[in-house]
Amino acid sequence: MTHHPHLGPGLPEVGDLVRDAATGRVGFYVDSVAGRLLIRPVHGGCEWEAEPADVELATPLRELRARAAEANARSRGDLL
Repeated sequence: MTHHPHLGPGLPEVGDLVRDAATGRVGFYVDSVAGRLLIRPVHGGCEWEAEPADVELATPLRELRARAAEANARSRGDLL
């Protein structure tokens, strides 16, 4: 995680798998807009916004499962 002057310490790197503690959802960090983080669902779809304080890096096991699911979706030709 890196430091961002507007969001403070702890901002994930683009592509990091994160968990939004407020919703329990897991996805890939995409960007930040107006002080909120944009997170893309693992299987693709529309990004959602999350408060930086609610976002944490996913555990290694959760990350492994999510990346495997993403690879499987790609191999099936699913949209991501």
